[in-house]
Amino acid sequence: MSPEPFGSFGWICRHTTLPQCNLLFTQKWNNGSDVTALFPSTSDFFARYNVTSTSLFDDTNVQLARLQAGNGFGAMCEIPHVGQRGSVGDVVLVVMSFLSILLCAGLVYYSRHRKAAVGRLEMAIFLGGFALFSALQAVTMSSMLEQGGQALTILSAIECGMIAGLGWLLLGNALVATQLVEDATISSLLPTIGLAVITFAGTLYISLATGFGYESVFDVHDATTLKSTPLFVLTLIWPAAAVVFYIIAMVWVIFDLDELNPAICLGAATAIFAAGQVVFFLANEPLCKAASGKVNATFITAITNNAAIVIIFFMWNLITEGEWFDDFY
Repeated sequence: MSPEPFGSFGWICRHTTLPQCNLLFTQKWNNGSDVTALFPSTSDFFARYNVTSTSLFDDTNVQLARLQAGNGFGAMCEIPHVGQRGSVGDVVLVVMSFLSILLCAGLVYYSRHRKAAVGRLEMAIFLGGFALFSALQAVTMSSMLEQGGQALTILSAIECGMIAGLGWLLLGNALVATQLVEDATISSLLPTIGLAVITFAGTLYISLATGFGYESVFDVHDATTLKSTPLFVLTLIWPAAAVVFYIIAMVWVIFDLDELNPAICLGAATAIFAAGQVVFFLANEPLCKAASGKVNATFITAITNNAAIVIIFFMWNLITEGEWFDDFY
């Protein structure tokens, strides 16, 4: 089997539940084509519907397949839509996402007591963005909404925008950590928030155009490869690059400080985050099958993301000035 061309979501969407896959599903559903790609007979999940190349989109079995489909695009295993086939959705992911929101709120609250710490405002903004991402994730990746529906498509597009925007918020924290610019000032907040908003808006537009077919330039012509280069670059390549740039910047800061504990934190956070991504992409389908479509690996990635966030926050605490409870005395 030859590798898919750059920018393809084919393999990804058949093995994971990324929000980008919801957008591609909506486009193909609205176009009224590639019915066997949406509901392949080779899929353990969709085989029961007997969808063939002669099936029409208004056929009862096709409509039922769409109603009961979970998140993904013709995946081998999916968590059925809430209320269908006895499904309650991905409850574990919803719980983990809620805990992520509480975690971010708690970290922001405690950071308020470090008034002298460098990058306090930038860290709070990043945590707020991650909390919003977690809230969206709970809805778009848990089979809570009907696949191909307007609500799921819009929320998935917003989540894609958040994924891209978070990259700049993360880099904003790296920028102030280097102390090349003063934190909580126009020189640090304007480029960080400005670029995050611009990237969010651009990605949101492209995501909506991809899902609803506003612009033909974003049409996906091959339902097998699901090639969407703009979406691929903005929501997968750019966030990964932002993480790499952040790590490089923090290595520079830690090297300058000549401290061991922050280095351990950075290494641990990187390893945990990377492990979560590997599990998400490689173990999602096997875990889904093992759990008979009750759960997949998304919640594990949520756990590792939360752990990485906590460790990064602890590292920030170590490299910034002052003691944690200075302001209480």
